[in-house]
Amino acid sequence: MVYLLFIISVIVTVGVAVKLSQYADIISKKSMKGGAFLGAALLGGATSLPEITTSYTAAIINNPDLILGNILGSNLFNMLTLAFINIYFIKKRIFQHKTKEHVFTALVGLILSIYLLVGLHIKSGFQVFGIGLDSILLLAGYVLGMIFLSKLEVPEVQEAPLNTTKAKKEIDYSSISMKRTVSFFILSCFLIMVFGTILTVTGDRIGELTGLGSSFVGMFMIAITTSLPEVVSCIVAVRLGNPGLAIGSVLGSNLFNLFVLGSSDIFYRGGLLLSSVELFHYISTITLIIMNLIVLYTMLHRTKVKQAPSYLIISLAIIALYVANSIYLFVSP
Repeated sequence: MVYLLFIISVIVTVGVAVKLSQYADIISKKSMKGGAFLGAALLGGATSLPEITTSYTAAIINNPDLILGNILGSNLFNMLTLAFINIYFIKKRIFQHKTKEHVFTALVGLILSIYLLVGLHIKSGFQVFGIGLDSILLLAGYVLGMIFLSKLEVPEVQEAPLNTTKAKKEIDYSSISMKRTVSFFILSCFLIMVFGTILTVTGDRIGELTGLGSSFVGMFMIAITTSLPEVVSCIVAVRLGNPGLAIGSVLGSNLFNLFVLGSSDIFYRGGLLLSSVELFHYISTITLIIMNLIVLYTMLHRTKVKQAPSYLIISLAIIALYVANSIYLFVSP
């Protein structure tokens, strides 16, 4: 029964994520803000709702390794998703559609990831009302980053000529009510939260039945499953001709996940969150930092990586890092 509920939750999560990405695309094209800001603030946050429910639930049941494993695993898998999409849509050169909002989001995510590594090493005992200083700084870094991101001016982008099919979609969008779209978007977010909670409970139970442990279950089973909305939304966004939304979704989700990690300390009452986890997560954090550096370098030097071989090297490097990290976690005691 547990396995059946887990599978059902996965299917529903993916199905809702498809609609969520479509609604987000409509909202982004009807609002003043472009796809980059939406990906970082709206779609990135909405598709991270499974991480919210799973992490907060894990905090309430005092399982810190499940929290950190879920967040790190989700961020690593999101980067893997971006690498595969870059290969699958190689002709679209998705990184050529980057904006300064994407670069800034990636930079903030890199800084917070580096700080996370420092926090794991120092294990500061300083706290405020039971919340660790490291968690407070993660929250502050996210809030400040989003404030600056919202103030960045969005340049007018000259759209490429649309084919007949895409033009038809634009006309259909103009006839869709913004109020109705927002309503369905909110409903989709609610459904993702509900089934994200079910994923946590069933995933934790599967971990107990199989004896794999909280860190491993959080890093792979739950993390990959809760990242499925990002996978689907990115693919749909690129197919709809909005690669910027796909990049924004991944980078925004990764940044928002770090906010979720910091805020989970509010609900965790078994001590200070980052001081309670295993050293198991060091390598994963370092791997995430390297992936962030690769993506940031690619966006800053996009004029030097226009050729297909260069794009393949970028993606293959991220894939190799993910595989190497997975092997290490699997064989480590």
